[in-house]
Amino acid sequence: MIALAVIIVIVGGLVLYKVLDIRAEKAATENQPEYSESVESATAEVIAFQPKTQVLGEVIAPQKVELRNELAGRVQAVNFVSGERVTKGQLLIQMDISSELAELKSAEARAELAKATNKRIARLRNTNAVSEERYDQTLADLRVAEADIALLKATIEKKTLRAPFDAQTGIHQLEAGQYLEENTFVTTLVGELGYMWVDFSLPQFYAVLPMASKVQVLLAHEGEAAADAPTFDGEIVARDAIVSSEARSLYYRAKVTLQDGVLIPNTVVSVKVPTAAAQQKIAVPSVSVLYSAAGPYVYRLIPEEATGGFRAKLQPVELGAEVNNYLIIESGLERGALVAAAGAFKLSEGLLAYLANPAAAVSSATDSAIEAL
Repeated sequence: MIALAVIIVIVGGLVLYKVLDIRAEKAATENQPEYSESVESATAEVIAFQPKTQVLGEVIAPQKVELRNELAGRVQAVNFVSGERVTKGQLLIQMDISSELAELKSAEARAELAKATNKRIARLRNTNAVSEERYDQTLADLRVAEADIALLKATIEKKTLRAPFDAQTGIHQLEAGQYLEENTFVTTLVGELGYMWVDFSLPQFYAVLPMASKVQVLLAHEGEAAADAPTFDGEIVARDAIVSSEARSLYYRAKVTLQDGVLIPNTVVSVKVPTAAAQQKIAVPSVSVLYSAAGPYVYRLIPEEATGGFRAKLQPVELGAEVNNYLIIESGLERGALVAAAGAFKLSEGLLAYLANPAAAVSSATDSAIEAL
């Protein structure tokens, strides 16, 4: 009986201790705040979205000439250096014209004599002292001499190569004294008009682009990120009259004004072309969208007055294109919905959340138009 009494006392003491301990833990737990996470927020905003496609294009110089000599001869002087900017009419290559100059002086002398002879015969013809045939002969001699002068001047001009417009020259390998055959390549002249053309083609299943449609030209170099590539704005100035039977594409030409940067002719570039009219779409930051086996979703943040925080609510969404770190939401969200942004991955259904950017309960999304890639 004594042993049984001792056992009952010990067990009772342990039970009482455990009950008191559980009550203490429960009281401590009730006094602790609810578990929560801190996240940034963003608001689903309506933005202007224009679908685009990206194709390859080629830079074309509006003014470009391969300078060649029309007549064979020896180079007398080279008056420009490779890569130099030249002005319209500037002398570039002077070929040897010594024989033509000598012949020109002889032709001019013959012309002076023919002119004087013609004047004398004309006076005599008025008195019927010479025949009409004699007068016609002197007039013909004068015209032949004048034609010889014109021919020699034209030959001299053909051996004097000048810049046809303001341009930048290419590289040349010419020196004075060098003999050139007819039609020898001298250098390339590229006009400096302040703009370039970019030619590209679109498959026929795209709608025909209206004239003056805006495009973007990207010049990417090896190892350079697309976001850092130089970008030039342009507009459509021409399109082909027919669809190419080989590629089933329609060719376009865009005019690109060169305010900053350089586009070198024959360079291959990327061209962003609009494929449809601008549309109003709802967008959220890319970090707001999470993915599961069931598909993409976001966490809506529902205000809760009792805690002063927000309750996370899982919201499935249907996605569209990604635009400048934003994702288009085709369905699942309405304009103005507050969603978790950075830190959204820490949330779960019904979890209490507080804003790391409480002043940004309104959208961090831009109100300006965002264009599609």
